[in-house]
Amino acid sequence: MCSLFFIAVSASVISNNSAGMLVEATGIFLAIHAIYIVKLRNVNITPTVKKDSELITSGPYRIIRHPMYIAQIIAVIPLIIDYFSWYRLLAFTILLITLLIKIQYEEKQLVAHFPSYTEYKNKTYKLIPYIY
Repeated sequence: MCSLFFIAVSASVISNNSAGMLVEATGIFLAIHAIYIVKLRNVNITPTVKKDSELITSGPYRIIRHPMYIAQIIAVIPLIIDYFSWYRLLAFTILLITLLIKIQYEEKQLVAHFPSYTEYKNKTYKLIPYIY
């Protein structure tokens, strides 16, 4: 979260070229779509599973298990490229590492909470469709 905040305040939050804006908009759209599908009441900033949550396997969750995380990465990449600094690259690297650690922790929680999560895990990709 601190990494995103630093990236947001250290330069513009809008890409300075149309290709970058398109990539950034794609990330934002994916995030909004994922939040819509999972319902706002199920959104949790911490990687813990709420007691009354349900396993969502529709929308972008049909293909990838963590669309909100990849959406952050997609939206930020043009900002790092367009307004490059080593500090912003470091913040992006910290963001990536943090998200990967959160995914590991969250998936352990999800396996323990939802009996069908292991099967869901075997049918979907973690972050990047058809790759990872």
